[in-house]
Amino acid sequence: MHHDLSSIGEFGLIRRLVGRLDPAVGVIVGPGDDAAVLAPRPGFVLATTDMLVEGVHFDLRFSGPADVGFKALAVNVSDVAAMGGSPWWATVALGVPAGTPVEVLEGIYDGLAEAARAYGVAVAGGDTVIAPALILSVSMTGTAGPHPPVCRDGARAGDVICVTGDVGAASAGLTLLRAAATDPDARALLKRYPGLAVAHRRARARVAAGRAAAEFGATAMIDVSDGIWADVGHICERSGLGAVINEAAVPIASGVAEVAERLSCKSWELALGGGDDYELVIVLPESAVPNLAGALGEVALTVIGRMQEGSGVALVGGSKIPSFGWDHFRSSL
Repeated sequence: MHHDLSSIGEFGLIRRLVGRLDPAVGVIVGPGDDAAVLAPRPGFVLATTDMLVEGVHFDLRFSGPADVGFKALAVNVSDVAAMGGSPWWATVALGVPAGTPVEVLEGIYDGLAEAARAYGVAVAGGDTVIAPALILSVSMTGTAGPHPPVCRDGARAGDVICVTGDVGAASAGLTLLRAAATDPDARALLKRYPGLAVAHRRARARVAAGRAAAEFGATAMIDVSDGIWADVGHICERSGLGAVINEAAVPIASGVAEVAERLSCKSWELALGGGDDYELVIVLPESAVPNLAGALGEVALTVIGRMQEGSGVALVGGSKIPSFGWDHFRSSL
């Protein structure tokens, strides 16, 4: 049975959505009051917020409602991870177009609840409003400690640039999902490499890796949301340095090369420019790499470049290419 918003009203909707969440650990007063009351935790307080807008960050033709909810929370967790911190609490604001089936919103909250369980986050409150598009905005608080937060501005010339895991899958997955309705070859690639669609639909935050990086002396860190090329550029700008990347060293996810061939580009271009991977770019002294790699266990750590005097990001050999990657005012889903 389908329900529409007008039949249950705003507060009926809130009761249905909040009822899908687990009990909030560390939350003294949770959803239902004017503000949440949280039990303080030791360490530096981290706060972040991210907004997902239908047609800009997600498309329900390519992702299920639970995927959208999961990703909305996970990308905020990733921001906390990129500071070397631990996520604790989230609040969720939901903008809903009139006529949206209630089941879609319940699916979104099922995904939120799943991500909250996966990352140990308590959803402490939020808001729902009518809106011209489906909007999901998550604000998150966490803590960093016992080590200070790792920011983007601490890189030093000579430090190496590393990345966790592999990259390019999310962008390649979105490319195939867009084409799959009319292109049997795209459907075949999605079937052959199912991880590409998963990478687009569900972000994976590297919380333990971020904490370990802080412990082993990372001087700068950022999560790969805009693409490695753009995100290393953010570190360069904040640290007042340049960087060189060895494109041959970039760990590229399985299936990306085949998608790059479809697009008549090189796989490293897709991997460096695609974004939405939510792996961590970690800058640290070269001598610290073996210890960090050992601490990460099964999560791969790959050295892909080095910080240097100057500005901007160059490839090995010294050639610079125009910056590319996600830009909210130049890019669209």
